[in-house]
Parts: sequence; structure tokens; C-alpha cells
Amino acid sequence: MASWQHAVDEWLRTHHGIIGPSGLDQSGMPLRTAHRWADDGRFERLMPGVFKSRQWPDSLEQRCAAACARNERAVISFTTGVRLWHLRRARVNGVHVLIDHGTTPEIPGIIVHRCRRIDSVDVVERTDGIRLASPPRALFDAADMLGFDATRSALEQILNERLCTIDTVVDTVARLYHPNRPGARTMLDVVASRPKWQRALQSDLELKVLQEIERQQLPAPVPQCLLTLPDGTPIHLDFGWPDWKVGLEVDDPAWHAGAAEQQRDHRRDRKATLLGWLVLRVARLDVEGPLREAIGDVAEVIRQRAS
Repeated sequence: MASWQHAVDEWLRTHHGIIGPSGLDQSGMPLRTAHRWADDGRFERLMPGVFKSRQWPDSLEQRCAAACARNERAVISFTTGVRLWHLRRARVNGVHVLIDHGTTPEIPGIIVHRCRRIDSVDVVERTDGIRLASPPRALFDAADMLGFDATRSALEQILNERLCTIDTVVDTVARLYHPNRPGARTMLDVVASRPKWQRALQSDLELKVLQEIERQQLPAPVPQCLLTLPDGTPIHLDFGWPDWKVGLEVDDPAWHAGAAEQQRDHRRDRKATLLGWLVLRVARLDVEGPLREAIGDVAEVIRQRAS
């Protein structure tokens, strides 16, 4: 066995079965040998100088690694970057990469976006050879493709999972904004629509509820409203209107399905009643179905308490 064989096997194992110029150089595998392996079926030529081991199945990460191997200044971004960060509502529509102006070569089969500004703070170097745009940069680039609602939802997820802070998002928008840059206008609208006091919403369901609250012009609620129960236990209601002591909980089956969880929720509601609060609940079926009616009921409760 050649002295570089183990190094090649390890490289392929950690790079989704992809090897390019950098991998060949670091492993010591001669380029002519890589071409010979492609001729005898062990490798597949994906792009000039980039090979794939046929032992590896196709995947999104593999195509991203191949693009980065082909052009060592390429950065995975737009909807592809959003998908690799596992943000919700992201749909894959090809592999999108950012490349600075003047960089060559083109990348066959990859959607290339040329940009005059790719700062080092925007790039995350992964150990698998993928250069990935940071969460706020990927979302900025993808905002026009995703649309306002999906971008807003993804932003809340980024903040809730602490992938970055709201200050970092604002700084990213301020640094990159140009009216002709893809994503700029949508991302600016999303950030501008988010009150500074608003904490990150925990789920896409909560965002849909908030949008309906805004559509029906209810008083602005306090997301993750802090309430201290009589025994001193602090709880956070998904939405709260402290002036009228009305709370709203959004029951996602992922968090409220079991008997123990339901018992905990009922106890919280009962203890909140001792403080004069009325806690209403909407479930996924309400959110995906008669949400307008459910929020209308909340509005009526607030009206009655206000009077």
C-alpha cells in the first residue's frame, strides 16, 4: 500500500468523500494517481481537480465540500447556508456560493454569486472543508429568496438558539446594507419590525400567533412574559398582557404532549389564577386552522378585563 493511502482514506472520511488540490497536497497523493483512479472507477471527476470517492453517497454537504475544494475562496451562503445551519423554512434550490469579484475559476454545477464584500467575520471554517457563511450573513443573503415571514422566523430561531446576538445581526445589516445587494431590503424590514425589547420567540408556531395578534391589532404583548407564582417559582408565559393579567400559551406537541407536561401546565395555570391571571392556550391545530377565531377570543377576554 502506498505511503499516502491512509492519509487519503482519512481525508475522504472527514470531507464527505471529496478530495481536491488541497487534499491531494496534504495527503501526498499524486494528481496523476487520482486521475487513474477516476479512469478505473474508484473516483468520479466532479470538477476540474476535484474528485469524489464512489464509496460515498451523494449529499448536500458533499456538493458544498466539492465547491469549496474547487475554489478555496468560495463561501457557502444564501439558502444553502441557511439549510446547513438547520434553520427552519429553508428550502434547497441548488448550491449557492459567494465569491469575491475577480476570483476564478467558475464552479460547474454551482450557483455563483459574486460580491465585493466578504469579511472574515462572515466566514466559518468547518473541519470538513466547507467554508460556511455565518448565521446572520447567510440569512442576510437568503432573505429575498425566503421572504419576510420566513426570514423573520429564522431570525428568531438564530437568537433563541444563541447562534448570535441581535446586536450582531444589526451590525451585519448595517455593514452589508446596499439597496442593490440581494437580501438587503428584506433583512432591513425584518430587523426594523422587531422591537428592541422583544425576546427571541421559541418556535415557529409562536411567530404565527404573534403575526395574527398584530393583524388583529391587539395591544402589543410581552413575549416570554415573566410571572412569579405564589410559591416563588418564576415562569415565562409565551405571551402576556400584564395590564390586564391575561396570558397566552402556545402548546407545541413537541413540548406539551406527555401526561407529565400537561399536569405541569395545568398546575401553572391554576397557580397563575391565584394571582388574578387568566392563562389561555392555543394548540398546533388552532395555529394551523382557526387561528383567527382563537386570537379573536383572546381579544374579547382583554376587552372584558379592560372594561
